[in-house]
Amino acid sequence: MRWTAVVLAALALAGCTHTVPQPVTTTGGEVVVGLADAIRLSVLGTATTIDSPDPTCAGSLYRLHTSSGEFQAFVLRQGCTATDGTPENGNHGFYPSVPAGARTDQVSTPLGPATVFSNQYSECTTSCYMGTDEVALVPVAGRVVQIVAVTTPASGTTQRDRAALVAVLQGLRRA
Repeated sequence: MRWTAVVLAALALAGCTHTVPQPVTTTGGEVVVGLADAIRLSVLGTATTIDSPDPTCAGSLYRLHTSSGEFQAFVLRQGCTATDGTPENGNHGFYPSVPAGARTDQVSTPLGPATVFSNQYSECTTSCYMGTDEVALVPVAGRVVQIVAVTTPASGTTQRDRAALVAVLQGLRRA
């Protein structure tokens, strides 16, 4: 108990925060993911929590499986450094803001406007395969919600439909 207090005090002094995964609830085929204290995402499908490939940007990610494909959803931590270069091998990238040169669209969500852009992704083992993820950034109360329509190019999914990402964005809600 004493060490817990010391660790929490050290984190507070260092300005660090740890995001505890929020509950995932399922009712009928609808899954509701608590992305942050006051932000929820509701979709038809399933959700699992996975460890983040970069804990400085997100403690955990939610992997969503819907009839229109797989998505990752999370809230970026303050101070997250944007992914530089092409993300690969399960890390679909972290973007506190839109990468330079990306072509963007603005779409409406229940939480406000989202910026959507395409982003290259690769999977490399003995060979490399390239795909194009669709990424959405939604600023909410000083935070950035990032939702990615992920590709799995080594398995044959090299592109995602932006309309499917926009449909998932419509499930965003304030708690």
